[in-house]
Amino acid sequence: MFKGLLKNEFIKLFGKKKTLIILFLFVVLSGILVAVNEETENNYLINNSPEYKIEDLELQIQSQKDYMTGLGQDENLLSEEEKRDLTDAKEYLSALEQELTDTKLAYENQDADSWREEIQLQIIELKKFREENTDKASQAYYDNEIKELQLYLDHDIPLKEGYCNTGINYYIKNIIMVAASFLAFGLILFNADCVSSEYNPGTLKFLLIQPVSRIKVLLSKYITMLFSSLGLIMITQVLFSVGVGLIKGFGSLYRPILIGTKYKFIIENGKKVLSEIPGSGHYVPSYQYLLYAVLLQALFILVMVTFIFMISTLFKSGIVSITTAISVLLGSNIIYALSSTYRKISPFIFLHFSDIESILSGSIVYRSGSLLFTYRTVIIISLLSAALFLGTSLIVFKKRDVQI
Repeated sequence: MFKGLLKNEFIKLFGKKKTLIILFLFVVLSGILVAVNEETENNYLINNSPEYKIEDLELQIQSQKDYMTGLGQDENLLSEEEKRDLTDAKEYLSALEQELTDTKLAYENQDADSWREEIQLQIIELKKFREENTDKASQAYYDNEIKELQLYLDHDIPLKEGYCNTGINYYIKNIIMVAASFLAFGLILFNADCVSSEYNPGTLKFLLIQPVSRIKVLLSKYITMLFSSLGLIMITQVLFSVGVGLIKGFGSLYRPILIGTKYKFIIENGKKVLSEIPGSGHYVPSYQYLLYAVLLQALFILVMVTFIFMISTLFKSGIVSITTAISVLLGSNIIYALSSTYRKISPFIFLHFSDIESILSGSIVYRSGSLLFTYRTVIIISLLSAALFLGTSLIVFKKRDVQI
């Protein structure tokens, strides 16, 4: 009988025009993201191409020559300050011309492995800067930069990989962008009237007179909401990622991404402020980063759907349920922006778990002002919140359904 309830709920859900409209909007959003990523890749390749660098240097050289012409050619007529400016301009012009010559020569001798030489030169330069700098924070910064570049070399990954619209890069960006901008509102519109819309028409009463427990009736709706939300979102993301991968390539699974940056409180100008602990972050391969991101997204969907389900159970009007859920979401975001006190307790409020990129990087600690806002905290609070919301829904529904 429970299977029959689930089947009935899925049929009702996908029989609604609203379901198809929201799915269509998500597909359109995913398509737009493909175009945005493609434009980002093209801009990067153009701005970092030898042709662009040569053209840019030629423009700088011409601009410098025009500047020198404006200063005047007869140095005897110039003031001491203008003479110094002219001398500096000549030196800068000479440096630009030398750079242009070197760039043209490098372009002529360019081969498939030239990117490796470029990375090796950057590592040498960074090591030089590190030796010259005695500041521990700066040294930690250079160590991280060197480590990242070395990982690119070790796994044979060109630097441009991070800017390319590959399958795995698209998947990561889709999760980050969707979770931060669309996910919460989309889930509310998709699910908020799942239970409440059936109070007044009497369809819920019809279900309750069937030979099945009331808890199973409610759970059938919850399972339908949860798996539909997870399935439609994550399957769409996977399909688009596979499509991008088949056309553009899937990219490297080992591109290094920095996560887990830690912070500590210090006294600065008489005030207690958060400061990044130098070198505290660590690099993980892109496939591992993706797994973390998928888990955080799934957890956010779980707790958000359960919260919406609770609201839909509490109110007997679909409009009221949607309005309440949106009001809570908007209100929490407004208070988060205005109140530093509220931001400090935000690690315990699931509504602020959609910024997946900041949670993984660790920068969410700096934004919220709370050292407790960590990946582990998000997982624990998400699971506890979901259990609390589901338990509340079951208790309220069991007491209320006899009055329907």
